[in-house]
Amino acid sequence: MLMKDNLKKTAHIVYPFDLSKNINPWSIGNNIYKALKNNFNIKLYNWTSLAKINPNNGDILIGHAHSNPYTIFRRSLKSKKWKKKILIQPYNEDPLQISYLYDVVPQCDFFLAICGKYWFKRLPTSNFKSWKKKMFQLDLGLDTNQYPFIKKKFNSKNKRKFIYIGNDYAYNNFAKNINFLKKICDKVGKSQFSTVGNRSLEGVKHFGWLNLQNKKSIKIIKNHDFLIQTSKFDANPTVVLESMSWGLIPVITKECGYPNIKSIMNISLNDFSKTVKTINRLQKIDTKILLKYQKKNNAYLKRKHEWSIFRKKIKNIVLKKSTTSPIKYTPNEIKFFNKSILKSPNYFLNYDMLFLVLKSNIKILLNFFLK
Repeated sequence: MLMKDNLKKTAHIVYPFDLSKNINPWSIGNNIYKALKNNFNIKLYNWTSLAKINPNNGDILIGHAHSNPYTIFRRSLKSKKWKKKILIQPYNEDPLQISYLYDVVPQCDFFLAICGKYWFKRLPTSNFKSWKKKMFQLDLGLDTNQYPFIKKKFNSKNKRKFIYIGNDYAYNNFAKNINFLKKICDKVGKSQFSTVGNRSLEGVKHFGWLNLQNKKSIKIIKNHDFLIQTSKFDANPTVVLESMSWGLIPVITKECGYPNIKSIMNISLNDFSKTVKTINRLQKIDTKILLKYQKKNNAYLKRKHEWSIFRKKIKNIVLKKSTTSPIKYTPNEIKFFNKSILKSPNYFLNYDMLFLVLKSNIKILLNFFLK
């Protein structure tokens, strides 16, 4: 048995990892690990680490590239010993979020893009079309046992409640578009809405930070009927899947990555009057229809978003032969990427970003010496 293990190559996984946590991003890292552990020896790394991996011949690198170019995934790419290098992380079309990957994607064999089909279908006509030859679309997973069905009764007509769950810090999720939600609340009626996370809206009930799995939080969520998300650029928000598992009906922009699903209500960023009509219509819709939406959403989760599906696709890609041709950018593409990077809140020379990376590496060192 020892000889067999020693013949295995090593998969170096750069992603937040903690098997005791069942929320993202740890759930993603945990399931990358589970997908590969039977075929490879596994080594795990913090994605903010400033270290550099020295692989053995035939090892693979798989993980998330931090926006700071001196972090571990990006520093380790150039080794010629890798058999395969795979980027895996959320993707959408926001140049401020992902333009920093312009020098990462060409060095990788594959880019597993965690995103809804909305973003992937737009890829050929987007500013990132040169990446298409290396990209595969990957749906997020959800352990529905961790988000049990709780919404067994909807509020009566005209008394239904919408809840927003999310954060929109400058360096993370800054395209959540909370001001559009404020505009909706002001127009429709603030008493219909609540928010969870780092942002409060004047006159709107705000619950602050919540552990979405404890009894107190579940009771709060249970009193609402709809999840509302107003993002401009959101790859594949897990909270949409969580809300479906609880039994809430998602009311979201198609820019959240889940368009054209009849049991998910899409609201428009470009037609405010239409959005208001949708919100008002949901106050009057027959409860029997909402119950049908619940049932369809439950089936959708099982069909599309089991973690086993996520793991199978990762394993297939990792074992797939690399056949993609090199990426060659046009001068206009390079100009676009460079301009976008400098404008991004994630620009690696921003004080906030430098502070976060340094703080994280101090913690990594302390944990190493305290082991």
